[in-house]
Amino acid sequence: MRLTRSIIWNIAGTSLPLVVGVGVVPVIIRELGTERFGFLSVIWMLIGYLSIFDLGLSRTLTKLVADRLAIGRESDVAPLASTAFIIVLVCSTVVGAIVALLSDYLAHRIFGTSPTLVPEARAAILWLSVSLPFVLLATALTGLLEAYQQFPATNAVRIPFGSLMLATPLAVIPFTHDLGDITAALAAVRVLNAGVLCAITFKVIPQLRGHMTAFRRDFVGPLMSFGGWLTISSVVGPMMVYFDRFLIAATLGGTAVAYYTVPYDILNRLLAIPNAIQGVLFPTFATLRAQGSPRAVSVFTRSSTYTILLMIPPLIGVMLFSTQGLAIWISGKFALHAASIARILMIGIVLNAMARTPLVFVQGAGYAKWTGLLHLIELPCYGVALWVLIKANGIDGVAYAWSGRVAVDTIALYAMSVRLEPNLSRGIVRDSLWVTASCVLAVCLDRGLHDLPLRVAFVILPTIASVAFLLVSIRATRPAAAN
Repeated sequence: MRLTRSIIWNIAGTSLPLVVGVGVVPVIIRELGTERFGFLSVIWMLIGYLSIFDLGLSRTLTKLVADRLAIGRESDVAPLASTAFIIVLVCSTVVGAIVALLSDYLAHRIFGTSPTLVPEARAAILWLSVSLPFVLLATALTGLLEAYQQFPATNAVRIPFGSLMLATPLAVIPFTHDLGDITAALAAVRVLNAGVLCAITFKVIPQLRGHMTAFRRDFVGPLMSFGGWLTISSVVGPMMVYFDRFLIAATLGGTAVAYYTVPYDILNRLLAIPNAIQGVLFPTFATLRAQGSPRAVSVFTRSSTYTILLMIPPLIGVMLFSTQGLAIWISGKFALHAASIARILMIGIVLNAMARTPLVFVQGAGYAKWTGLLHLIELPCYGVALWVLIKANGIDGVAYAWSGRVAVDTIALYAMSVRLEPNLSRGIVRDSLWVTASCVLAVCLDRGLHDLPLRVAFVILPTIASVAFLLVSIRATRPAAAN
């Protein structure tokens, strides 16, 4: 029951801000213009991307604290957490200073296609550097609270502040369109977010109040050894996700960034449910693997199957109605440029959702090194593919490169999972066939089905079937879960 409740809270924490985004993004685009919004989306991305500099300590803290709680060593938690916080704050201060020093260079490189925006971009980057310690402290605090299974508390914070990150520009726009001023307001939201999380942490772990400046050298090794490989994935993974936006901005301009980022950011929200499930399953896989429990196979298989059932309806819906949806939501002109991008990206989103289960399985088993090496190998290959495809296919080429990289990543992660647990192979082959068939069917329907009522029917029927299968599967596994 507790596991289910945690998953529901995680889903709400990721999904509800999306509702706010659906309402405010079209208004922000109309008020700022497509070009300014494109660059604002880069700023939003930078705020999220800078969280990679927590050195993987948020998830490492979750694992190490949960381990100590399980064996009754709660006295270690406060000094362990404070050591992690000090490392995070020192690192973030150094990185923030470097970003501030490079603000002029970065502003010219990223926003150089619109010279009038460069001074605003420079101010925006400076505000980002100031907010960085608070962003990373909030990330570490969240990791600590999740070790205590405080998912309701962390998501009760994530919901309003995630919504504020999207709504704040709308509140500032009536007074100014300056990107620096908008970013300053976003930085203030981040500072407040860190303060609220800190207050909750002191309430949950009161002993931490007397240890906030404690630094234990013997904890540095465990924190950095596991966190080091997670850091590589945390740095390289988002780099591959967001590097394309910098390349688009530098070569095609801010308008093209908007055509790409709007469908990407909305479709990426479809990963809310897979992410919510896997975020809770990470410590579960770690425990089951440590115990050598055969239940790890059944948990993995159910998670993978549920993900397929959850992703089939949006896959077909986006393939058949991306043009109409974007036209209604934003404008017909916007849909003309962005609909094909949405369809290409949707294939990658489905594969990315499927990759979440093997990712947390491999890392939960203690093999963060494998995922780190995978991302290091992918990075240069993706860079070359991205450059070639953007030259050959323009903005659509970026979507092809991203979805192709995700496909390779998913295959590699499933292969790693089978190596760790050979009994997974049968279920993985079955799920791979289902995913391939679903993607092929969706593409064929988009290309060959033009009658509107039939398109509607082909969205409704798979949705009903997926929900029915999902409910039957959950009901069938309840007795096993209870045991």
